[in-house]
Amino acid sequence: MADLEKRIARKVDKALLQFGMLKKNDHIIIGLSGGKDSLALSYHLARKAAAGYPVPFTAEAVHVRTDFATYPVGEDFLKIVESWGLKVTVIDVAVKERLKEGCKLNCWWCSTQRRLELARYAAKTGAARIALGHHLDDILETFLMNMVSKAELSTMLPTMSYDHYPHTIIRPLAWTQEIEIREFVQKLDLESFTCTCPWDTRSPRKTARRAIEELTSGNPGKKDAMFRALLNPNNRYLPVAVSERI
Repeated sequence: MADLEKRIARKVDKALLQFGMLKKNDHIIIGLSGGKDSLALSYHLARKAAAGYPVPFTAEAVHVRTDFATYPVGEDFLKIVESWGLKVTVIDVAVKERLKEGCKLNCWWCSTQRRLELARYAAKTGAARIALGHHLDDILETFLMNMVSKAELSTMLPTMSYDHYPHTIIRPLAWTQEIEIREFVQKLDLESFTCTCPWDTRSPRKTARRAIEELTSGNPGKKDAMFRALLNPNNRYLPVAVSERI
């Protein structure tokens, strides 16, 4: 457990520093869903904030609870995160009531509503950063999905500033792979905590995940290489259209 914890802690350090995620005395809002990713993120940021990080910061966790959220083993994860030294705030949101007539509820729209509540809370508390639990696999999957669905080379950014909001989104798990997070929360005996809902249908992401597993044969080093490739585009060997009128 100690080696795994140290490895993830180093990867979080790498993301925080490499992508300029922190400024001195920032206050960070952690999006706490209750799933493995947000729990691992909360654990490591809580440890770093308490230990006197080289770039000092404070953090708290915010759980946005929707009107159709279900917790198979209860909500004890909130108390567990509090025991790590983080303040935990729960915001109840009636997501279904916000859905316009004729529109269909889906995971993407629901996530935007929860993200909106995090943004509002950050504005109210003066937080400069919102930390989300997306990891390396999420970033690679989004890259493939955007290629085939949007015809563009883009993905989740480790650090992203909004045009119309004063805070910045950070993803400190950008270098951490899902398999590491899964093993970590299992060792903490937290793998059962997650929020589930009947609209959790993400077939495009599952398809992208299978494609990445096929490309990498499940080799963690090859996944790291794919992420490094996103940081190292060779523009000379990327096609450039000289005319759009074709």
